[in-house]
Parts: sequence; structure tokens; C-alpha cells
Amino acid sequence: GDPVDLGQVDSKTLLVLGTYAADFNAIEYAQRLRHYLPQLKEKGIDSFKMVLNASPEAALSLKDMLDIPDEVTLYADPSGEAGRKFGVGTGWRPDDTSLSPYLKLFGMLFGLGAWATLPAVIGGYIGNPNGNSGWIEGALAQGGRAGRWPDNALDLDGSGAVVENKFAELPLVGGWGRRPLELATLRLQNMVGVSIQNWGSLAPDVDKHPQVLTQLGGCVVVDEKGEVLYEFKDPGICAVANFDDVLAALNIP
Repeated sequence: GDPVDLGQVDSKTLLVLGTYAADFNAIEYAQRLRHYLPQLKEKGIDSFKMVLNASPEAALSLKDMLDIPDEVTLYADPSGEAGRKFGVGTGWRPDDTSLSPYLKLFGMLFGLGAWATLPAVIGGYIGNPNGNSGWIEGALAQGGRAGRWPDNALDLDGSGAVVENKFAELPLVGGWGRRPLELATLRLQNMVGVSIQNWGSLAPDVDKHPQVLTQLGGCVVVDEKGEVLYEFKDPGICAVANFDDVLAALNIP
């Protein structure tokens, strides 16, 4: 398609600078945005944009898999140029062409060039009493309706609505905002049912654009004048913007 100037805005806008379509960060951004969209609208945001470091076909495939709302305009940026102009992290040894991008990605899983990866991953297992699991339940339900495994964390009725969340029944921690293993279960569902199962259609063109395999993402909200109201740059894999923080930032005069 034709080039688009993402800096041209005439209304309060939320822009996600995503990663490649099969990546944890891109998937979680889409799932969080899907859940928080009504609340963000209530805060006056009326333009939603998401860039994926992917081909147009991969971007549309992810839209269908995750049921990304039509209100979110998707942009395909196979080279990841938009994210780099925004200043997102470029991962471990981005300029070292002697290293395989897959080896760089492996190093990032242990925090190299992406310090927050391990804390974010571990946090998905141990939970957070003050966290928010609404978006996780919504994403698990959407995945369950789409037939993605594991699908036993929730009981759904015939219409696909959640009848019971098994994590809420856990002793001692069932009342936590985000229960232990809850987010880890969603990430397992995303890895198996989205990333691995659909790698062929969602993977980046690593031969042509090796840098996007290790490039991180970010999120920014601007007003109608282009003034920044909120900004976040992912510090690691699975370490994306907390949309409760986005909402809180929009409360500040």
C-alpha cells in the first residue's frame, strides 16, 4: 500500500508500535487493546492505530485470529521502520550482522538487550494481588471460542460467554487481581495456538528484514495537537504497556 504519515493526527489518538505478527508483544498489545477499547473511548480517544512489523497479509491474518475490532486501523510495516523512528528497543546486538537473528532472540529471552523479559515472564506465573485480569479472561475466552489450547481455564456457555473462571476458585489467591499462572496460561495459548500453529503465515521475512525478529514495540497517546499524553517503550519480551496506566495518564489534566 501507499506510505502513511502516522504523525498526522486531528483527534486524540492511541498508536501501538507493534512487533512482528507472531510475537508475544504484538499479540498481547492486540488483546489488551481489544479489551480496553470501550474504556479508552470513554476517555476521549477516538482514533486507534496499530502498526505491525509484518506483511499486509500477516496483519490481516492476526486481525482475524484475535478478533481485533474494526475500529483499530492496522498498518503493515515489514521493515519495522516506524517503530525505530519512534525509538523502540532494537534488542541484543542489533548491528552485529555476524550473529543469527534467531540467536539474538534466544539471548533476549534471558534479558540480553531486553532487561525486563525475565521479570515479565516470571510475573505471569506468580501473579499480582493488585493486578487486573479482565483483559486476560477476555483473551482466554476469545481463544477458547477459536479452539485454541489450553481451553480448560474457563467454562463458557453456548454463546461463548464466561460462566466460570477456574483461577477465581483457587484457594487463598482466587481473589487476587491477577492470579498465579493466569497470564502464563494465556501466553501458552498464544504461543501454541497463534505463534507456532500459524508461524508460516505470521512470521516476518527474516532474510529481508532480520532486525524485526528482535525489535521491540511501544505505545503512545497524543491529543489533537500532537502533544504526547502517554508514552511507553517495551523494555523486554512480554513487557508491554499496562493499559490501566494509559487510562490513569488520561485522567491527568
